[in-house]
Amino acid sequence: MRKVLITGIAGFAGSHLTERLHKKAQVWGTYIDANLSNISAIPDLNLIKCELLDYTSVLEAVSRIKPDCIFHLAAQSAPSLSYANPEGTLKTNIFSTLNLFEAVLAGSPNSTILNIGSGDEYGEVDSVQLPVKESTELKPLNPYAVSKVTTDLMSFQYSKTRNLKVVRCRPFNHIGPRQSDNFVAASFAKQIAEIEAGIKQEKVLKVGNLESSRDFIDVRDVVAAYELLMDKGEYGEVYNICSGRAIKIQEILDTLLSFSKKNIEVIQDIERLRSKESPVVYGDAMKMQSLGWAPKYTLRESLRELLEYWRERVKG
Repeated sequence: MRKVLITGIAGFAGSHLTERLHKKAQVWGTYIDANLSNISAIPDLNLIKCELLDYTSVLEAVSRIKPDCIFHLAAQSAPSLSYANPEGTLKTNIFSTLNLFEAVLAGSPNSTILNIGSGDEYGEVDSVQLPVKESTELKPLNPYAVSKVTTDLMSFQYSKTRNLKVVRCRPFNHIGPRQSDNFVAASFAKQIAEIEAGIKQEKVLKVGNLESSRDFIDVRDVVAAYELLMDKGEYGEVYNICSGRAIKIQEILDTLLSFSKKNIEVIQDIERLRSKESPVVYGDAMKMQSLGWAPKYTLRESLRELLEYWRERVKG
């Protein structure tokens, strides 16, 4: 069995990737003070408390494990939070990646790394550029996206100049059970669940811009792509992970509301509006498809399971 290291193992995507891999690999994971409930039921995990901003700690972990594969998922991953704390977002995402790369070169140079970027890197997209290909110019519109562009290009540079075995990917908006309410679909699901449970006395759901359209994909399809890229991705190359179609935020909301029997009022909250965003963004998945990958989950399946997750969570 190959040895796998997942940074951010207890997070949204990290926990789903762990579920996918734990029966066919020896799985190690780093965390700091994270809530480990997402992975508490998964047996035989090897967890290491490791601050990725501390190079010595990262080097010690990597040198000890000497993993065959490293899935680098640990990050401040919410664009909305990056506006409130741009310095922390840039520092966390960029320097944790730098420390990991340097530690691998020093302590485990044969490890292959999958660096997780984001479809948000494309940022300001013209309609003539759709669907966005991996070659589309990157024009990030928030500090989170800037941090991901930086680590993406850093991965390219380390691959070309330091011979680091790193593959790059840009997953678009992934959804599904365990997603934080810092993201739009999960925010809707949480509010619906709280209204159903009587936690919110007013049957009011607050939203931002419902007219923008984005490329949504199930988190389990995303981690399937991660596994495939570890086996078939080319070092230094970048791959979009996306559905290839645009879904209006209004459709996300309408689908979630259709799963509830409550009569819920929807109001726009100006605090949830972004100052600048492209009206429509969706990706081209041809490079991933050429490796044999295709999404399996429907939008309704993903959203239904997301709402069920939040229903259970709000019950405690």
